[in-house]
Amino acid sequence: MPGLFRAHAGKTSATADTLARVQTDSILVVDDEVIVLDVLKVALKKAGFTVFTAASLFEATELVNTQRFACALIDKNLPDGSGLDLIRAIRSRHSDCTCLVMTAYPNADSILEALKLGAIDYLEKPFPHVSIIQEKVKAAVERQRRLAALSARVAEMNALKAAAEASTQPPSDPAMLAKYDALHFRHQRALAMLREVKAELDTSHASPTLSARVTSLLEELK
Repeated sequence: MPGLFRAHAGKTSATADTLARVQTDSILVVDDEVIVLDVLKVALKKAGFTVFTAASLFEATELVNTQRFACALIDKNLPDGSGLDLIRAIRSRHSDCTCLVMTAYPNADSILEALKLGAIDYLEKPFPHVSIIQEKVKAAVERQRRLAALSARVAEMNALKAAAEASTQPPSDPAMLAKYDALHFRHQRALAMLREVKAELDTSHASPTLSARVTSLLEELK
């Protein structure tokens, strides 16, 4: 629905679809145009997400301080500050939340700054169609889930490796040998998955922060 997002709208207070603790499918949308909030809220709910909205930096910060989100769509220019400041706040409190920047006035410097802060993508308004937003959010959440799972696997394998290195006796029990074989397989699988994710990031010009995290996990597994 081209042009819809440029329509004039007033301010709105922060709202939530539920008072329950936010789960991994919760999305934060921050924009000072009511019509943008309403359309994205409907579209993302149809995609299966729980959606929270805020119309200012202050309202969004209040939500970030009390809730956890899988992904945040943030307008760069807010009435009481910059959306980039919100990215900083989110990354400092919840490093597992992915951020996408929305702007009607993109420029190379602001895009680069957003990526350096940890945003994984930017979306230029007006959007060609809301389905683009749905797909980008789905991809961002799925990528973050994969990284979280891989991070947990790396931590588990590092702990098992440390325990094995501390043992003075080589494993001889069949059950223990089977456990070590399974660990080796999972280690190789985790390496392969991390390399796949890194290849995706390298070709999609993802944020340096996200790429650095994947590189760090790869180094831990080597």
